[in-house]
Formats: sequence, structure tokens, C-alpha cells
Amino acid sequence: MAKQDGKHVVENKPPSGNEVGGSIEMSTDVVATVAALAARDVPGIHALGKSRLIALRGDQKRGVAAEVGKEEAAIDVEVIIEHGVDIREVGGQLRRRIAEEVDKMTGRKVVEVNIDIVDVHLPGEDKGAEVDTARVR
Repeated sequence: MAKQDGKHVVENKPPSGNEVGGSIEMSTDVVATVAALAARDVPGIHALGKSRLIALRGDQKRGVAAEVGKEEAAIDVEVIIEHGVDIREVGGQLRRRIAEEVDKMTGRKVVEVNIDIVDVHLPGEDKGAEVDTARVR
């Protein structure tokens, strides 16, 4: 996964006339979060990250990393897919959705979305998982 740190200037506007000047900066983590939220909207994606336990935590960008330049971005995403989906179709939808959202919100053209499928979610897999895995009572 790409490194996730640093700030990127979105806008640097000098004051002019009655307008207030200033700059807008964005962290690389913002791009990763936008990509992660977009990925969650794609049918066939069960979760992001290497394990379902990780995906349940509150980190919005879990399983997603971004590399961001002045005009472009590259995204790496780890996903757990639903059993029975067409991986190529879901992958294409995932790439398009991430590219659209990142461009819309950050103004960065996504040149690459690398998808790492780390697991397949089986129907009914989540039911009773806590009871079945308990070692002590």
C-alpha cells in the first residue's frame, strides 16, 4: 500500500479587492477516506481491509491507501468481496466509482486503482460468529 501522509495544496488564493485570500490544503488521508467511502457504495464489496474484524472498527480509510500529486492520485484498496459476484465487473465498477468521487471532491485525476481481493464473504458467515469463536464462558 502507498504511504499516507503529507499535505497537498488545493488552492492558494491571494487577497484581491473585497475577496479574502488564503489557502486550502488537504491531507493524503482525505483522498484515502474519499476513496474508501466510494468503495463501500459498490455492490459486491462486502468490506474493506484484510479482515472483517478490522472493517468493523471506526477507521473510515481502513484498507485504502493513496498516493497524491499536484494533479493526479493513485489508490490501493484491499477488499472482501461477496461470494458469487463477477470479480472483473465489480473491479471495474470499483475503479470507476473511486475515480469519479476522488476527482469530484479533490480535483485529482485518478490514474490508477489497484485492487487486492483479500477474502470472499460467504452467505451467512457473520451469523453466530461470536458464539462459535468463544474459547471461554
